[in-house]
Amino acid sequence: MFSKIPSQLKDFLSQFNDANSPSSDCYCSLTLVIATVIGLVVYGLYVRKFRHYIYHQVNDIKEEGRRVRGKCPPFFPNGWYRVLNSDELRTKEVKYLDYCGRHIAIYRGTNGRVYAVHAFCAHMGANLGVGGVVKSSKCLQCPFHGWVFDGETGDCVVSAGESGEKLVKKTVETYEYNDIKKLTKKDGKYLTKCSEGHSKLKTYEVKEINGSIMVWIDSREENQHKYPFEPLPIEIKSYQSYRGESINYVNCHIQEIPENGADIRHFDFLHRSFVAFINFDWVMTSHRASSPDIFEVMTHKRAFINDFKQKLLKRYITEENKNYVNVISLDCYVNILGFKFFFFNATGFQVGPALVYLFLKSRIFEITFEQAIIPMQKFHQRVSHKIYASRYLPYGLTAFMLYSEVQQVLNDMDIWNKKVFGDRLNYNMKTGADVNLCSWRNWFAQFYDGCHEYEKASDLNDW
Repeated sequence: MFSKIPSQLKDFLSQFNDANSPSSDCYCSLTLVIATVIGLVVYGLYVRKFRHYIYHQVNDIKEEGRRVRGKCPPFFPNGWYRVLNSDELRTKEVKYLDYCGRHIAIYRGTNGRVYAVHAFCAHMGANLGVGGVVKSSKCLQCPFHGWVFDGETGDCVVSAGESGEKLVKKTVETYEYNDIKKLTKKDGKYLTKCSEGHSKLKTYEVKEINGSIMVWIDSREENQHKYPFEPLPIEIKSYQSYRGESINYVNCHIQEIPENGADIRHFDFLHRSFVAFINFDWVMTSHRASSPDIFEVMTHKRAFINDFKQKLLKRYITEENKNYVNVISLDCYVNILGFKFFFFNATGFQVGPALVYLFLKSRIFEITFEQAIIPMQKFHQRVSHKIYASRYLPYGLTAFMLYSEVQQVLNDMDIWNKKVFGDRLNYNMKTGADVNLCSWRNWFAQFYDGCHEYEKASDLNDW
């Protein structure tokens, strides 16, 4: 084998076969160093990939010809919507959002707070969210003519005082067409002065909780700044850490997605199978938080689960929000070759139409999922799930759990993307599953108050 190798090189190589040779020790040390470097590189790549695992589905949903949708409720119910993660909006950064049938300019002032205003300038209609500049700690300047709006009040303002921080309302005159469709004249003019005074933009209530930016969307003008309930003040405990997010795009009415949280039977058909010899069995309970027996109904037979669940109910259900929260309890069992084992329990709080918080508890871990839905268009929803997990859980494991959750969402999407909204429903009221669905729809309908009138008026002005 070594016949063609020079004798000096053969002598050198043969030294490595001698266990007592100094060169052998050198070789072993070099091997250890190389193995350590490779291990560190591999671990670094592993941490980079899975520490904050992101699954972002390509937003490629398209309409394929005409599709039957059925008669639908309004498309943008009233509630809190998670529009951005906190780290997606830096200080002095401005973004334009076209969500929930609204056009919103959202920005972070130099004071650190987030503000949201109607995106189109009251002067000439420029989009403040595209090229707008943050001024005077909380104001937004139009990129077209430099008009400035206070993000807190919506007032059009000018700076005053030596520091320029004092804001004074700008006096303007408002003109409008006599009839913009027919373009008729009045007193020889097409435009008529209709008022004089101060100008302002519509503002939106914003809350920043646990790394999420929430905006209150309401079709009722009187409730725009008097929201009836708050998003849950979720506090991720010191032993949990953010592990990633999944983002999916669904082609359906928004109500189809949260309705899953009350649909007990669909788990048996869409979420049962895992691999050939492993199945999931699910036991689910859904109940309104306002029901007097909510604590009794949510009682769990396992003491450590029940203690965890009751603490959550006492912490997050209040007199102010109980009418707007639906609670679920979901037991997951793993069935392997006929042997059934308890895996975890999930306690879920559906808060309004677009936020769901799931608290998973087992004997070995705690995991929190935050689900948020954003209607991008009438039948186009952005669904995201953020995951927080016990710090000691391996990154790869939580990435796998998030990916497994995505697979369950994809199973649902196969149905959502192709179904019609059922407005006339045949229920079997002898079963608890359909009684629960009927009750849930009656509960959810409250979030549509005033939405039909708002959307009908908005349709007249949309392209």
